[in-house]
Amino acid sequence: MRDDDFHFDPDNEDFWKDEYTESGLEDIDWSQEESYPSRRSSRSSREQASRQSSHSSREQASRQSSRSSREQTSRQSSHSSREQASRQSSRSSREQTSRQSSRSAQNGEYNRTRSTQSGGSRRPTDQGSRSSSRSRTYDQRSQTRAPAERSGRSYEEQARVRSNNSRRRRRKRNVPLIILAVVLAVGMVIAGWQLISILLNYQRDRSAYNDLASNAISALAETEGDTDSSTEDTGEETEDDTFVPIIVDWEYLESINTDIVGWLYCPDTVINYPVVQTSDNEYYLKRGFNKESNTSGTLFADVNSVMGINMCNFIIYGHNMKDDSMLGTIEGYVDQSYYEEHPIMYYLTPTETYRIDLIAAHIVESTLDNYPGYFDSTADYQAYLNQITSSSLFSTNATVSTDYQLITLSTCDYSSSYNDPRFLLHGLLVPLD
Repeated sequence: MRDDDFHFDPDNEDFWKDEYTESGLEDIDWSQEESYPSRRSSRSSREQASRQSSHSSREQASRQSSRSSREQTSRQSSHSSREQASRQSSRSSREQTSRQSSRSAQNGEYNRTRSTQSGGSRRPTDQGSRSSSRSRTYDQRSQTRAPAERSGRSYEEQARVRSNNSRRRRRKRNVPLIILAVVLAVGMVIAGWQLISILLNYQRDRSAYNDLASNAISALAETEGDTDSSTEDTGEETEDDTFVPIIVDWEYLESINTDIVGWLYCPDTVINYPVVQTSDNEYYLKRGFNKESNTSGTLFADVNSVMGINMCNFIIYGHNMKDDSMLGTIEGYVDQSYYEEHPIMYYLTPTETYRIDLIAAHIVESTLDNYPGYFDSTADYQAYLNQITSSSLFSTNATVSTDYQLITLSTCDYSSSYNDPRFLLHGLLVPLD
């Protein structure tokens, strides 16, 4: 019987016999009515079987669909992970290869440079040691770069930061040097200004005393002419012990300063100054003859010195200026030749004129024992004259006698190791008629 001729009839006895025969139920007695299943029971069984079959088919299809989805998702995730890992591995490999190539080029250039400098005599090294050294260097650089990688900054940014930090550190290290340079520059400016000020003060003081001398002093041209013409038939000059080379205008000087007591003059030197005396030995240390401020000061006689008394040591003080002004030139008497060129000086007062015959010079400490003011007797005076002439820095040609009053010129000394040293120049005051 064909399928398309099939027609289901539950009351058909032949249909059920065929079905049961195929199912192995041939022993059923079909003559009994109860052997035929009822139409309702058969229908419900079939419906239940159909529902169970459909439910199981849906569950199976759902499980298969879920399993296939999970497998597909897993395969896609695994594939993407493998691709990402492959890309990262490829990138790191390229970066490592690039760094190694760069280091190799730098090492090659460095080796070529060293080989050139050493004349190609550098000893070859073991290849394994070089590879190990490069590996250690790479590990060190990797450790150094690790913080930069962790910070998320590029190597260029980190290089810029390191460069800025290095510059800041250098600037901090250079701060003391800059301060020292500024201090030195300021010190040099101050020292230069002080030096210029001193030179200007010297120039001003010299100009003031030169102007004073030009107005107060005049030369004895007539007397000098007579002296030059006084020769004998042999052609030798006759020495005039009474010759006075200058004339002092005392009225002019007293109109400027009434403390004037004398004028000191040494031919062919800068010594050509007025001498004052007052009740204070420090008054004229920083004052000029006009009593105004003056770094050179003024030559002044000791407050206890008296002219005209043989037993009195007439002491005159003056500065030893760096430009040899005031009494700066008397240190030249340490040499015998200088004494022979300048053996005498002149000291003029409003009432008397004296020639100073120089007899001794020495360097002493500034103590009262080296500045005797008065002598108790002629013997004491003679003993002191013997003492200073015996210790003199030059040998005198003058006659040393107690018949003449002693004059002492005192100034500072900068060449001795004494405590507060002084340079003393002694002479005898010989009156001129």
